[in-house]
Parts: sequence; structure tokens; C-alpha cells
Amino acid sequence: MSESNEEPRLGRAEARGVELAWGEWGDSAALPEKTIVAIHGITANLFSWGALAPDFAAAGYRFIAYDLRGRGDSSKPSTGYNTAIHAEDLLNLLDFFKLPSVNLVGHSLGAVIGLQFAASYPERVRKLVMVDHGMDTPADARQTISSSFSRLTRTFNSRDDHFKFFRESPVYPNWTQEVEQFVAYDGQVQPDGTVKTKVLPEAAEEDLNSQYLPEYLPSGLYSKIKTPTLILRATVGTLDGGRGGFILPEESAHIVNRSIAGSKLVEIPGVNHYTITLDPTPQVAQEIVSFLR
Repeated sequence: MSESNEEPRLGRAEARGVELAWGEWGDSAALPEKTIVAIHGITANLFSWGALAPDFAAAGYRFIAYDLRGRGDSSKPSTGYNTAIHAEDLLNLLDFFKLPSVNLVGHSLGAVIGLQFAASYPERVRKLVMVDHGMDTPADARQTISSSFSRLTRTFNSRDDHFKFFRESPVYPNWTQEVEQFVAYDGQVQPDGTVKTKVLPEAAEEDLNSQYLPEYLPSGLYSKIKTPTLILRATVGTLDGGRGGFILPEESAHIVNRSIAGSKLVEIPGVNHYTITLDPTPQVAQEIVSFLR
């Protein structure tokens, strides 16, 4: 991980009545081939990329991350959540930045959104990186991500209690500066001093449920992907002491790799589904930068 403490430039993009909050690291004048747009996971926010963004900025990339609708400081419609809608939001974001094409890096749900976008708008994607997802969602997905989902309907007595929830979670073994920033951004202090997550519970539920519908299965998109694709897989599970609870199981990762023409699969030791972006080993950024070059 980079030693850079660069803080992102923050802003908002609006299209069709939906505002997307975004953060930008690196050279804002970089060419499209040196621009990365990053898409976070189902209960995350743009700061899930806070540990990796400085590495890409140091390598000469413009790095843009944003809050999906229903998360962070983006708009939160009461309904309307699936990968096709998220792909339209992403298209609007690229138009806002006047980017004809970019490199897409998506984690978890963000990987599936990136896949959907590359299938729907191939001319706008230079290269695609799918981080620990990209397959039809496993049946035990809810159990695998239960730690993240369990906070969505909770009211915490204070910001300290909100932080304690994350500190005690086994999926975050190290309390780093980047994890703390992600958690701080996740919490919204209420008028009475209590804290709730900025994730709209209905948004996460609708997104998760839609992934089991035939029209949104990632496997139906593989044949449409023509852009070079990198697949990164976390090798530490979130259940059973790291032996279970994979969003992208090993066998499934190889199926995805065989199904997308010209794709490359890299397995990353020492990280789980969450720490692969929030507390990554140096290999994560190295693999992505090498692939983009």
C-alpha cells in the first residue's frame, strides 16, 4: 500500500434526478487510458477504495470512485436497484466527466456492475477488472456477507458504538487508517446523537435479490465481453476460520475465467472479500497496474 496521505477531491454529479457523490485522486487531467473509475460493493461506499487509490495516483492514474445510488452521500430512491440501473448511472457519470472511455475496476457487486456495463456499453470500456465477484451469486451469499448486512437496520447509540461494531468484526483483522475512514463515512449521526449507516437497507436488499433473477445473471453476459478482463480472487473466506464463505469460490473463478475470452485470473493470498480493497496486500495494486499497462 502506498504511503501517500492524499485526500480525494469530492463532488457530486447529477443526471435524470439522481445525484452521485464521487471522490477523485491523482491527475484530473489524465487521458482516458490513464483513468480508472472504481465501483464499490453492495453495502460499501467510495472510501472502500481509500487504501488503493493513492497507489494508482502514484502510478500516474486518475482514480475516480463514487457512491452507488442508495449508498453514502448519493441519492437514495426508495426502489429501482439492479445492475442495469447502476450501469445507466455509471454511463451518466462518465458523461459528466466527459470521458469517452475508461478502465473499470469493480469490487463485489461493483464487479457485476462493471460486467453489465462492459456488455452494454463496450465502446466506453478500455479494460475491466473484476475484484472477487463476477459469477452468478452463490446461494450462501447472505451468510457470507451477514456481517455487513446486519448493521443496515441497526441504530447505534453513538459513533463510538458504530466504530465498535466494525472493530469487533472478524472480517477486518487490522484497524487501519483507511478502514477508519471508510467506517467514519459509513455512519450518519442522527439529531438525537445516535448513528445509522448511510446505506439504504432496501437498496441492498433489492440489489441482492435482483442478482438471482434470470435477466441479471452475470453468466448471461460473458459472451458479450470483448474488452480485456482481469479477475482477482480473495483466497481467505469470511466463515469457518477463513475456510468458507467465499463470494467467488475457486471453482467458480475458473469457470468465469474460461467463459470470458482472453481474461486472466489471479488469486490473491492473505486477503478476504473485504480486505482485498480495504486492507490489501501490495500484490493487489501491482496486478491491476500491470494489467492496465
